[in-house]
Amino acid sequence: MQNTTRRNRGGRAARRLACLLGAGIIGLSCPLTAAATSAQQQKQEAEEALEQANEEAREAEENREAAQAEVNSLNSELTSLLTEITLLELDMDAKQEQIDQAQKDYEAAKAREEQQYEAMKKRIKYMYERGDTEYLDVLLKVKSMSEFLNKSEYIEAIYTYDRKMLTEYQNTKNEVMAYQEQLNNEMADMEVMQLEYQAQQASLEDTIAEKRSEVADFDQQLAQARQEAAAYTRTIEAMNEQIRREEEEARRREEEARRQAEEEARRQQQAQSSSGTTNSSGPTSSGSASSDGPSSSGPGKTQTTVKSSGGTAQGRAVADYALQFVGNPYVYGGTSLTNGADCSGFVQSVYKHFGITLPRTSGEQRSAGTSVSYSEAQPGDVVCYAGHVGIYIGNGQIVHASSPSTGIKVGNATYRTILSVRRIVQ
Repeated sequence: MQNTTRRNRGGRAARRLACLLGAGIIGLSCPLTAAATSAQQQKQEAEEALEQANEEAREAEENREAAQAEVNSLNSELTSLLTEITLLELDMDAKQEQIDQAQKDYEAAKAREEQQYEAMKKRIKYMYERGDTEYLDVLLKVKSMSEFLNKSEYIEAIYTYDRKMLTEYQNTKNEVMAYQEQLNNEMADMEVMQLEYQAQQASLEDTIAEKRSEVADFDQQLAQARQEAAAYTRTIEAMNEQIRREEEEARRREEEARRQAEEEARRQQQAQSSSGTTNSSGPTSSGSASSDGPSSSGPGKTQTTVKSSGGTAQGRAVADYALQFVGNPYVYGGTSLTNGADCSGFVQSVYKHFGITLPRTSGEQRSAGTSVSYSEAQPGDVVCYAGHVGIYIGNGQIVHASSPSTGIKVGNATYRTILSVRRIVQ
């Protein structure tokens, strides 16, 4: 009985312990499950945060690369602009030297003209203003008809010489004045362009200043841009110096040929005058000789109709169409061939007439068509300068919308440094 009672008590205790143990295990399992769930969430949140951080890093890298690409583009633009401004300033310095020399030539020619005029007046006063009797006395003192003719021819020769020299000096002065006016107009053109470049440079440098903080080595890149601009400038200057030397040599040969032709014509005229002196045709021949002076220097200056020459038929058609608008106004930002256009607007509108689309700005037009050397330039080609463009018409000339003071006009193609020549039509 007692044993049975003990076994019952032991079984109840075992069951109670088992229950207690089971309850304990259950109680312990609940906190462990919650902890595992929390860790899983933290892991997931950490992975999401890492992914977001990586995404932000990728975006930051993309932004940095985009900013770098933008700075590189601006750097290239700055290099081009620095080159153009440097070339423009060099052109203006050279043009100022030419203007100064033209002023000296003008003053010297004017002084020679005045000296010759005063000398002529003195001779006229001596020969004519003292009265006909003294002049007649000179002629009446002759002892023979041959002596009379010699004295008459001597007086006529003095008169003819005076008129010829005065005409030559007047022509020289007029030519120098025209040259000086041309140089002043060209200088005014470049002064307008310089103002435009200064505005462009200020805008570009403002933009670069904003990007400077985004790229650590920007100052180094800017220095590199300046070096490249300097090298590019030297290359272009050397090329254009060769062009200028060739054109100067061509002008010298042309001038020499013209002088020889004039001298030959003068000798022939003098020979004709000498053969006609016995027929009292001296004064008449001298009058015709003096009238030949201005006319010999007139061609080219009084010409009102300019036509293109050389090249292809289509190129000449473009150039001749552009020449129709010479004298029309220059308007900055304009594209009207009649009411006003700027340089690139003029070129764009001329080509638009032929169904050809060109970019709007002079910088963009410098990449249009195909590049040719200046020695190969033909009518219709676009001649590109620093911030300026014109249409080549042949014989070293262009037609272009020059400036507000000169409008659309014809000028020398090499009046400024040429950056490139672009062939739009074949």
